Amino acid sequence: QGRVGSGPRPARRLGAAAMASSSSGSKYDAVIKGGLKLKGSDKTLKEVGLKAGGKKKKSQHQEELEQLKEMAIKAVEENKSLEASATRGPTAAEKAYKLAREKREKQRTTEAIQFTHRQRMDRFNAHLGSLSEHFDIPKVGPG
Repeated sequence: QGRVGSGPRPARRLGAAAMASSSSGSKYDAVIKGGLKLKGSDKTLKEVGLKAGGKKKKSQHQEELEQLKEMAIKAVEENKSLEASATRGPTAAEKAYKLAREKREKQRTTEAIQFTHRQRMDRFNAHLGSLSEHFDIPKVGPG
């Protein structure tokens, strides 16, 4: 009673052996024992698709096979058309875009190699010097 957390103790749980012995009699008295009995006089299982007379359903099975074959043929044709369209050449718009991109790239490279880094910095400093004091960086703090 002087222990920490001394409240009501939880109920003890019974082991599996104790539960099995107490409940085995009453719950399972109504169970019917024996093998599973199927309708029909034959003791052997019939194949799927067989009628009671033993004839196979050929027409439905053949129709399904034909539909599957048609679907496969269509899929092959679609794949061929996709492959053909993937191997086509560039369109006129694609060619024009490529030419314009190459022209812009060439122009950028010629501008980049026209001046050295020092010449670019000198031009940039001259540009900053030509601006009015409005664009100067304000002094903040002591000094």
